[in-house]
Order: sequence, then structure tokens, then C-alpha cells
Amino acid sequence: MEQSFVLHLPNRQIQDFYLCFCGYAKCEPLHSPGPGVRPNYVIHYILEGAGTYQVDNRRYSLKAGQGFILEPNVLTFYEADRDNPWSYVWVGFSGPRAPQYLSCLGFNHNHLVFKSSESERIKELVFKMLRANRNSPKNEFYLHGLLFEFFSCLTDEDMPQQQDDLDHDRETTNRYLREAVAYIQQHFSEGLRVSDLAEHVAVSRGYLYQIFNETLGMSPKQYLTNFCMTRATELLTLDNEPVEVVAQKCGYPNPVAFSALFRKRTGMSPTQYRIQVTAGDRDRLRKELESLR
Repeated sequence: MEQSFVLHLPNRQIQDFYLCFCGYAKCEPLHSPGPGVRPNYVIHYILEGAGTYQVDNRRYSLKAGQGFILEPNVLTFYEADRDNPWSYVWVGFSGPRAPQYLSCLGFNHNHLVFKSSESERIKELVFKMLRANRNSPKNEFYLHGLLFEFFSCLTDEDMPQQQDDLDHDRETTNRYLREAVAYIQQHFSEGLRVSDLAEHVAVSRGYLYQIFNETLGMSPKQYLTNFCMTRATELLTLDNEPVEVVAQKCGYPNPVAFSALFRKRTGMSPTQYRIQVTAGDRDRLRKELESLR
């Protein structure tokens, strides 16, 4: 990168929806920080230039005035254009309410690209975040307000209004989703099955599938697998434990099956992935994980 500014937030009092970090970067041609997975949501908004974003088998060519969303536990790749490399701002956030708020704006796993005409306002908000680097409750509430303002810039006012969050049935659905996601985070290493999730939340497997698919754009099994693979990449990046141990910690007692799934997801074996990890990757991941504690 030619120029980069980043703010990490290690401490917080607000738990349901919160800013983890933010930044600005003017990228060199073909610069890419991936492919990779992240433990939280990240929204990039392009101020100048162009580049590409890839998630699953979908590839998007994007330019100034557009943005893209990185989901937690999902492998993504993005790269600056060779001739007209982009500059962008980004905001990383997390919390149990994050999927709900994104869903209210019409975003899910199948809708991760957007456009906004409020380029100057978005840039101003992120730069205000970058300047607000004091560690205090007052500053945290200030940043929280800026985060909500940032969200208000992501869609046009003429977009159909969604009031599902005010509806009792939708609130019940969101509660089921939060409980299921929290259970995955706490028990993923135990070899969870979708039936275990449904039993814990006290709904049918079919209804649980509907909740995940409508809100996150993926099935409970896909979310669980993505979460376990993200945890695997973290362990392979930060620790030197044998692959068999990593597989066990991620809920896969069979290391061969684990390695096959990991290769299918990342294009390389766990050992190959560990070899190609750089010191910069380790430092970045440590900072991201520390911002969530």
C-alpha cells in the first residue's frame, strides 16, 4: 500500500453492535490482502479507482461509488486494478445485532455489493472515526453514533422500507438466530450437527434452515462449516500445533476429512496454508482478534 491509516479498538462497553476497527488505504496496482477469512464483518467503500471482489464463485468488478461486504467466517478475495488501483475506506464491526441490521438494509450472503452516492459523507465519517482514538466510554459512544451514521449512508432513501425489526415475529426470528450463532461459537469444537442447534433453540430443522437462509443467505450447515474453517485458519496462522490437533479443536475427529474440506475451501492443504502465512498475516490476525476481546 502507498498510504494507509488504521484504528483498532481493543476495549468496549457496548456489546450488541460495535465498531472493531476502521481504516483508509490508497492501494498499489494489483494489491491484495487475501484470499482470507475474517472473524468479523468488514465493509469497504471505494473512493477512487477500481478493483475486483470475489466470494464463492461470484466475481465483481467494482469502481468508485460502490462497496462490498466481507462476512465473518467466509473466504473472500479482493484486488486493486492494474491500471487504476482503488483507494477505499473500511469499517469492521461485530456483535449479535450485526446480521439483523445488515438484513434490514437488504444485505445477506447473496447480496454483498452495493452503491452509494454519499462518497464525501462516508469518507468524512470514517476519518472522524480515525481521529477519535481516545480510550474512554465517552469516545466509544461517539464512535457508536458514527457507525450508525455510516450505516445510514449504505442505501438510498428511495429503497423500500423494511420494518421487520418492529414486527414481533421477526424479533422472535432474530432471537433464534442469535441463540444459534452463540451456541455455535461456544460449542463448535464438539462436532455440532444441525439437529443439535435446532434442539438447543427449540425449533424444527426446517424452520432453522429458513431463519439462516432468509437472514444470512446460507444454511445452518454452511454457517457452521464456515465458522469451523475460519477457526482452523486462525489456529494454523497463530499456532504450530499438528494438523490433527487443529482438526480436533475445530470439531473434526477425522484429520483426513478435515484436510479434504480445508483444501476444498481454500485451494490448499492445511500444511500448505501454514507455510504460505507471512509474519504480516500473523500480526494482522492478532490485532483483529484482540479487537474482539
